[in-house]
Amino acid sequence: MFSRKDSDANSRRFWSWFQAEAQGLSNALEALVRGESDAEWALDRLNKRVRRFDATLEADLILTLDGVCQMTVSGQEHAIHALLDNAPAIQGWRFSTGQAGLADRRRIPFRLAPRPSLDLLNQPLSGHHEAYA
Repeated sequence: MFSRKDSDANSRRFWSWFQAEAQGLSNALEALVRGESDAEWALDRLNKRVRRFDATLEADLILTLDGVCQMTVSGQEHAIHALLDNAPAIQGWRFSTGQAGLADRRRIPFRLAPRPSLDLLNQPLSGHHEAYA
């Protein structure tokens, strides 16, 4: 009788959750930029919550050069607009669609950023430079 819903198509409920979590998401991105921790957990939590609103949506987070956290939402256009049209103004945050031409191409989204290979991380450091040989 009282079961958890897999979908929650109420944008006000999503944005109230997001406002409560915005500072934690921002802190996770800043820690990632400093190299202190892995922020994949924050992106996973955000995407689980976005998919509860609409299963076709996906969110990505970046930290811009001016220190603003930007959430880019991609998926079906009507679902994107249903979510982003009700977005509140949150200090330090910007929201955009994942449509072509609207994203800032100077930044690499977190989930698409290249990760170093474990082969490179396990190799011994070499200090031989031809300029000093």
